[in-house]
Amino acid sequence: MLTNQEKKARGMLCLALDGLENFQDIKDTVKELSSEVGLFKVGKESFTRFGPKVIDFIHQSGSEVFLDLKYHDIPHTVKEAAKAASELGVYMFNLHALGGREMMLAAKEGVEEMAIKKGLRKPKIIAVTILTSIDKKIMNEDLGISGEVSDRVLQLATMAANVGLDGVVCSATDLQAIKPHLAKDFIYVTPGIKGVNSQAGSDQKRVFSPANAVEAGSTILVVGRAIMTADNRLKATQEILADMARKL
Repeated sequence: MLTNQEKKARGMLCLALDGLENFQDIKDTVKELSSEVGLFKVGKESFTRFGPKVIDFIHQSGSEVFLDLKYHDIPHTVKEAAKAASELGVYMFNLHALGGREMMLAAKEGVEEMAIKKGLRKPKIIAVTILTSIDKKIMNEDLGISGEVSDRVLQLATMAANVGLDGVVCSATDLQAIKPHLAKDFIYVTPGIKGVNSQAGSDQKRVFSPANAVEAGSTILVVGRAIMTADNRLKATQEILADMARKL
């Protein structure tokens, strides 16, 4: 039985359904963990492999869906993708802020149109800033983007806020630098969360513990391998909830 604080933490915990090669694995994972996990992230891997039936199954389990397809295309294409995401009933989807202002506005227009036309719930639209696998060296040298990571994250987050998006995906390490400049109800989705007794993954450069992420101001914590590769996934999830609850 979850405590009140752990129930609150459940609504903030998003599990990435990555690395699962058959639909039965998806079903088993959702059934096992939906009582502890409020959101499941359906990314490129799972959606490409299994399609919308993954989303339908998660909804049937009583949890919400974060559709993590990171739209980044011409405005018309992204607008139509946003409409499709609305029809799937997802709680939230994301796009790359680097796609620019016009593209982000198009996504918002697509969601608004579907809400008016079909009376559908409007999903939250979250902008990806700088991926948590990218540190300053990679950003500067490989991508040719100058400055500090936190400066670029703030620039992209501000642009997303100005066009009316609901929040951003960023590292919890960036929150101190960007939160004072954005609205209090802005959503901060933070990947790169390590487990209480496990790591986030070797390709994650900017990571935080669950409790530290909550303390820093994360709205939704995305956890992947820290749970999915644990010997006891339920125990690992419960440990993360307890860690988060300490700061709520």
